[in-house]
Amino acid sequence: MYDMTGFDYDITDVANLLRLHKRRGNYYDCPFCGDTKGRLNINPAKNVFRCNRCDKSGGMLQLYADLHNLTYREANEEIREALNKGEYRQVRQAKVQEEKEEPVQSKLAPLDERHRTYTELLNRLPLYSVHRENLRSRGLTIEQIKERRYRSVPMYGLHKIAETLQESGCVLEGVPGFYRDPEERWTLNFKTKNSGFLVPVESMDGKIQACQIRLDHPRDNNKYLWFSSAGYPHGVSSGSPVHVIGDLDAENVYLTEGGLKGSIAHYLSGHTFICLAGVNMYRSLRPVLEEFQQRKMKFLFEAFDMDKKLKTDCDKHYHKCSVCSEKGTPENCPYKVEKRRIIQNACGKVYGICQELSLPVSRMVWDQDADGNWNGKLKGIDDYYYAKRAAQTAPLQEQKGVDI
Repeated sequence: MYDMTGFDYDITDVANLLRLHKRRGNYYDCPFCGDTKGRLNINPAKNVFRCNRCDKSGGMLQLYADLHNLTYREANEEIREALNKGEYRQVRQAKVQEEKEEPVQSKLAPLDERHRTYTELLNRLPLYSVHRENLRSRGLTIEQIKERRYRSVPMYGLHKIAETLQESGCVLEGVPGFYRDPEERWTLNFKTKNSGFLVPVESMDGKIQACQIRLDHPRDNNKYLWFSSAGYPHGVSSGSPVHVIGDLDAENVYLTEGGLKGSIAHYLSGHTFICLAGVNMYRSLRPVLEEFQQRKMKFLFEAFDMDKKLKTDCDKHYHKCSVCSEKGTPENCPYKVEKRRIIQNACGKVYGICQELSLPVSRMVWDQDADGNWNGKLKGIDDYYYAKRAAQTAPLQEQKGVDI
């Protein structure tokens, strides 16, 4: 168990930060194996967790660290920043008492090997018509869809896919999403309940670092799932790499959340986009900005989703309203207030990084009411550009400086 001396948060805070779907009591859906029946038990008294399906277990730092491919120190620092707990401070070494042997985990394979394996994998997969039409409805052309290599998640023949990849010389060890089953055969971590299409996440030089799954059936407002094999024998976490698309020598670069969203916005606007997996994944941003600065970048436009301006009034239409059904109707929804605080705290961290790099930055906002709050229609920058192309929205506003 963890020695809690020096910590001013607990595993419940971590679960909330990770937006784990709570089913009942202390049981949640498991982010490691994709379970959706609430088999992940979180024990607030001991600050430990264990999934009764995949047997993944550990303490609160491990819960966060393993999902983001971080050390415990990095996880603690990131959690504290996201929870607005103040400047990071040294804590006593976390002590873990293993109740059972953990599955052997692989070391993340080099980028070139991951790129080759993912490229060969995507070349072998189809794109179902339902997914093609979904992408076209977002504003992408058939040529752009092919260029980005979006593919549908396979539901069968996984061992055969792994075998053919090995036969072609691809490395599976250390590539997120691949692991060994109980018979020691390589397979892929695709589940029927995680049907959807794969979204490659590319580095600045166009190499595939990892993949996300855009789910057909989002769960608890979560539309994306990393194609990862953390917690499985010889598996590995995907981490949360940054996706980049566009002209690397652009003077004006745009920052948003989500690789698919940023790619669509790029094709609709022509701008260069840096795409974080989420607003709280800013830790991976600095090296990318530094590399852009070594080129020709002069200005950054922050274009995170408009829920950074989410209205906090209780309108009984939020997805967590059922939680408050027996508590009356507060003036401000506590869940909206907390969500907006976390998002704006993350935005502040991004502005802080830009300040440290002496990089001018401007906030982009759209679809606002008279009070400056989000109107609730056009959430993402891709939505804005799509609506702009169809001449269905007012001109975009750009605000200089930090407005949080």
